[in-house]
Amino acid sequence: MGGLDDEIRAARACADSWANADQRRAEREQNEAAEVQRLLAEAVERLRPHGSEVLIQVKPAPFRGEYTANGQRLRQVARQRCWKLASLSGRRRGEDGELEDEWMESPVLLLEDGTAARFWLDNDVRPEREGEYVSSYAPDPITKSTFMNTSNSDLPAQVKRRLGEAIVHYERAGS
Repeated sequence: MGGLDDEIRAARACADSWANADQRRAEREQNEAAEVQRLLAEAVERLRPHGSEVLIQVKPAPFRGEYTANGQRLRQVARQRCWKLASLSGRRRGEDGELEDEWMESPVLLLEDGTAARFWLDNDVRPEREGEYVSSYAPDPITKSTFMNTSNSDLPAQVKRRLGEAIVHYERAGS
């Protein structure tokens, strides 16, 4: 009977180690998310006097709509001031998880409400004016892999760098 005691203690220690690692990872991710939110809120305040870009989110409308894409009418469901943090493009994953065929512009935008995400822009919708981004797709949240051209896996550091670059860009643009 005593022969199993050592193995049981080792298995318990291993299980405890895994549980502690999972808890530390969850705490680290929670702290990173809080830091990113703090950075985004600070950036909105610094950017508020600059820029005039707008994100317009649209949904299909059976009758009247402000926008048209491939003969389908779309109505505005949300409009919010925004600032571009990164110009990206690519193929969006559909609801089934598969990559869609169409290549799309997908900038990372900071919204006036303090959120930021990658927005997939509708290729067939023409904005009414320069500086409008129109999307009928659900945005992708910012993750460590959003900014693909970096080896830095620290999300707050990536966001901080992008926010710093955007603030300088908008300050120097003077609008």
